[in-house]
Amino acid sequence: MDLTPFQIHLSAGIRCVIQDKPATIVIQCPAPMTIEQLCREIGIPAVLVAFAVVDGVKKNMDDLINADAAIHLFGTMAGG
Repeated sequence: MDLTPFQIHLSAGIRCVIQDKPATIVIQCPAPMTIEQLCREIGIPAVLVAFAVVDGVKKNMDDLINADAAIHLFGTMAGG
């Protein structure tokens, strides 16, 4: 089975909730995978992810991600 590198960037909002994760995680998994599957793989509950951006394009949690993708996961944001 060929493994594909995925580079996952976590927003500060997610890292505030899950404090033991670095800002960037690089993992190797079979491709393609959904964003939800990648979240599970790195130990991030999908419910914490408000949206994801993959190679500059906003994606849904059930969208498939192909090889060598840069994934940015963003949590909910507060503001006023």
